[in-house]
Amino acid sequence: MKQRYRVEAVMASSKQNKLKVPRDVMDVLCGQDCSSLQIPEIIERLTSLGYRPRYEATADTLTDIVTLWIWVGQEEMLLNCQMEPLAVH
Repeated sequence: MKQRYRVEAVMASSKQNKLKVPRDVMDVLCGQDCSSLQIPEIIERLTSLGYRPRYEATADTLTDIVTLWIWVGQEEMLLNCQMEPLAVH
């Protein structure tokens, strides 16, 4: 049996906080189930869209918050994703 996860909420920030999360990124974040908190499926899909995602491991794994960086144009955006555990398969 394997635990799966889905993004429940996203908090985004950028250097000047003027960027909005692109719609195609939100579609991936909100629609993709993941096999682990390292979100390999999301990383793969965002890479294929050209966002150059970078997963950042955090010390606190109890909160189920995943830190992800993506490039939007010339600026890097931080996405803190609250992960929701799904039913075990």
